[in-house]
Amino acid sequence: MPRIAQETVEQVAAASDIVAVITSYFPLKRAGTEFRALCPFHQERTPSFFVNPSKQSYYCHGCGAGGAVFQFLMQYENIDFPEAVRRLASRAGIAIIEDELSAEEESKQSLRKRLLRLHFETAAWFHQNLLRTKAAARARSYLQSRGINIETAKRWQIGYAPKTWDSFVQWATAAGFVKEELIESGLIKLREEGNPRSRIYDRFRDRLMFPIHNDFGEVIAFSGRVLEPKAPGGKYINSPETPLFSKGNLLFGLHQSKRFIANLRQAIILEGQVDLITTFESGIQNVVAPQGTALTARQASLLRRFADEVILFFDADAAGQKAAERALEVLFGAGLQVRIGEMPAGEDPDSLIRTSGSEAFRARVESAEDFFDFQIRRNLSATESKTTAGRVGFARKMARFISIVPDLVLRETLISRLAVRLTIPRETLLQMVHLSIRQLQDRTFEEEVVTSQFSLPRHDLAVICKAALIFPDLLRAIRQQPWDSILTQVAGAELLSKICASPLEPGEPASIAAFFASLSKEEAAALSLLLAKKELNEQMGHLFWNKLVSAELQRRKRRIENVLRLAGENPAAQQQASEELKEILDLESSFTDISRLPSRAS
Repeated sequence: MPRIAQETVEQVAAASDIVAVITSYFPLKRAGTEFRALCPFHQERTPSFFVNPSKQSYYCHGCGAGGAVFQFLMQYENIDFPEAVRRLASRAGIAIIEDELSAEEESKQSLRKRLLRLHFETAAWFHQNLLRTKAAARARSYLQSRGINIETAKRWQIGYAPKTWDSFVQWATAAGFVKEELIESGLIKLREEGNPRSRIYDRFRDRLMFPIHNDFGEVIAFSGRVLEPKAPGGKYINSPETPLFSKGNLLFGLHQSKRFIANLRQAIILEGQVDLITTFESGIQNVVAPQGTALTARQASLLRRFADEVILFFDADAAGQKAAERALEVLFGAGLQVRIGEMPAGEDPDSLIRTSGSEAFRARVESAEDFFDFQIRRNLSATESKTTAGRVGFARKMARFISIVPDLVLRETLISRLAVRLTIPRETLLQMVHLSIRQLQDRTFEEEVVTSQFSLPRHDLAVICKAALIFPDLLRAIRQQPWDSILTQVAGAELLSKICASPLEPGEPASIAAFFASLSKEEAAALSLLLAKKELNEQMGHLFWNKLVSAELQRRKRRIENVLRLAGENPAAQQQASEELKEILDLESSFTDISRLPSRAS
C-alpha cells in the first residue's frame, strides 16, 4: 500500500498557510503578531486558541490542542495524516506522490476503509428492510403518517432495523465483516461490556433508521427512532463515538444542505431528523439539525464555514428556550448572528408544513426576530408592570448575553438599544456588561484546566528544542557534535533527540510542519506550546546546550569516580571503570563551545 513521499508532504506544507486554512473553517482575529479564536476542540467562553503565522503552528491554552497545519486538519476533520495531506494537496493543486505505508499506517487506513464500507452497505441493508420486509410495515405506516413517501425515503436512504437480537450480526457476518470491525463500528453491543470475547447483539432493534453522513456525504453513523412508545431506551439513539463518528462534530443533513446554506449565507437549525427532512423536501433547504444534544462549539464553527446568520427553531416550552439560550453562546462565539423563530402552539415545522404548507413555515422564517429583540419583546411586558428593580434584574440577564458577543461594535449597539428599551442609563447597563465579562473570564480561568497527557521537557531542554527549530546555525552546530551519545542518558530528551535526528530545516515553516507530522499527538501539542511561549535569542540556545553537555559529562564522571572508589582491590572492576572514564574524556574532547556564535532574535 502506498504512503505519501516526504518531499510531497513538505511541498504541501509550504503551500498551506495555516492562517488561511483555519480561516476557511472559522474566523480568526488578529492579536498582535498572532491570531486567536474560541477553541474548536473544547467549550470555552474566552478565546484561548492562538495561531502563529511565523511559526505556522497553533496552540490552545485551554485544552492543550496544538500542532501544525496537518494536525489541525486531522483533529478538526477527524481524519488520519495521509488524508489530511491529500485534502491540503487538493486545496493547493499539488499532485500526490506516494511511497509504501508502514504496517501500522496501513492497518489504520484499512480499518477506516472497512468501516466506511460497512456503514455504506449497512445503510443499504436497513433501507431494503424498510422497503421490502413485512416486519417494517409499522415503520412504513409511521413515515406515511408523517407525510414522507417512498421517493423521499429513498433520497434520504431511511431504513428499518429488525426487532430481533441478531439480524444485523448475521447479515454483517455473512457479508464478510468480522467481529472486531463490528465492535469498532458501534453497530453491535457486547453482552459483557469491556470483554471483546463476549457474545454480541444488534445495537439498533425495531427502529426507524436514519443514516448520518459527514459533510463529504460518507455514511459514518446512524440514528434510530423508536417505533414502540413503551420500548426501553430513548426516543432516538445514535451510534456511539467511533473512529468515524463524533456526534458533537457534525450536523444532520449538512451533506445535503451545505450548498443551499452557502448560497443564502443562512442556516436554519431544527431539532429533529423528521422536521429537517420534511422542511428540506418542501423546498426550504438551508436546514440542519444537531444530533440530539446541545449545540457545540465545533458545530457552530462548522456552520460558520457556510453561513453568517443562524435561525433557531426550538420548542416553545421552557426547555426549548433554555436550549436556545445555551446555543447562543457558542453561535456568537463563532461569529454568527442569531435570530429566533417561533412556532404556533403545539406545532413543529413538520406538522405546520403538512397542515398549512411550506409557505406557512417560510413566513415564520422571514419573521424570525433578532435574539435580543425576541428576549425584550418576550419579557418586557412582564417587567414593565414591576418596579425599577424588576427591569434591572432583566437587564442583568441581558447583560450576560451581550457580554458573550465578540464584536465590539455590535456589543455597543446592543447596549445602547437595550438601555433605551428598558429606560435605564446606558452607563448602568455598560457597567453590568463589563462585570459580566469579568465574571466570565474568572470562571473560564477556573474551569479550563489542561487535561492533556503530555508534559513539557524541563526548562533547559525546552529552550534548546525551541531554539533548534528556529535557528539553523544552532541545530547545525549540535548535529556536528556527538549529540546522540549525550542525549541517550538525559531524562526527558526524547523530543530534542527527534529534532536532531530529523531532516527538518530550522526556520522553514514547511519543513517544521512536516516534522510535526512525524510526532505523536502529545509531542506535537508539547512542541506547539513551546513555540507559543515567549521569544528567545539564539545565544540562549547555545548556552543551555553547553550547560547540558557539561552537566551530563560531569554527572557521568562522578559516577565513574564513585565506581572506582568502591572497586577497591578488584582489578576487573577498576579496569572497566577506567575504560568508561576514558570514553567519557574522549567524548568531552569532541565537544566545542558553541555559545560564541552571533545572537539573533527569534
